Amino acid sequence: MLHFASICLSGLLLLGTFTAPCSIRTSDEDEITYSDSAVVYDDNEYNLLASSMQSFSIPYSSRDYSEYDLAIFCPTYTFAPTAGACAPIAASNIVGFYDRYDENLIPNHKSGNLIGSWYAYAIEDEAVESVIRELYSLMGTTTAGTTEDEFLDGLESFCESRGRKMETYSCMSGKSFSFSKAQSYIKDSNMPIALFLSGYNVGRRSSQDNEDLFSFYTSDANHVMVGFGYSTYIYQTSDGTLTKNYFNVASGLSGKSSGIYDISLSTQINDALAIRIY
Repeated sequence: MLHFASICLSGLLLLGTFTAPCSIRTSDEDEITYSDSAVVYDDNEYNLLASSMQSFSIPYSSRDYSEYDLAIFCPTYTFAPTAGACAPIAASNIVGFYDRYDENLIPNHKSGNLIGSWYAYAIEDEAVESVIRELYSLMGTTTAGTTEDEFLDGLESFCESRGRKMETYSCMSGKSFSFSKAQSYIKDSNMPIALFLSGYNVGRRSSQDNEDLFSFYTSDANHVMVGFGYSTYIYQTSDGTLTKNYFNVASGLSGKSSGIYDISLSTQINDALAIRIY
């Protein structure tokens, strides 16, 4: 069954039960710079991505799945002050998510609208672009990219400038990613997940009779995306049981701003943090 998060407007800032917050900090010798050349400020350059598409299918005899999203349409901003600015774009999508609860986070911008009982976030505008430029500056981002420390420090400084605080919650178990932790932070605490990746993918799933069809853009770049939802598919195939886990992501890529991220396809999750702004 398909589920979407429905957050009571009378308790917008009461975002569930939290474990102790923590910020992940890497040592200098382990720092990774996140800079994806596919993050461009000229939409025409997006055509270069076509050479990195992968398509495949999963035939099955039966299939069960569960899905959960924080909104029916989440922020999917892509404006880049320079090429490779994936970190400030990802941070702006998180800020945009919380702008629903405090519209001072992005001044002169309407965060979105309720559609029935679901929330739909608005597309980016000049106010959003201004925030991306501000985060770009606060993070010290250049065309060479942004480290995780710079991402977190810049986002924290941004929150302080708005009179808000930020907390982060690890979705890792040691050095390994925990999908169950991420699921809990999204569903139980209504928090988006910042994904720090070496190699990533973003794609689409469609279905026909007893077969799911997939098309993914894949890249070996270091990239930051935001998970606003997740899905788990359990297939019974001719080879046995196959379980696939996905995030529903804001990718930061112009022309492919949203999609599913397969956590096992051409990727490494270096870190994953649930982020709360309050």
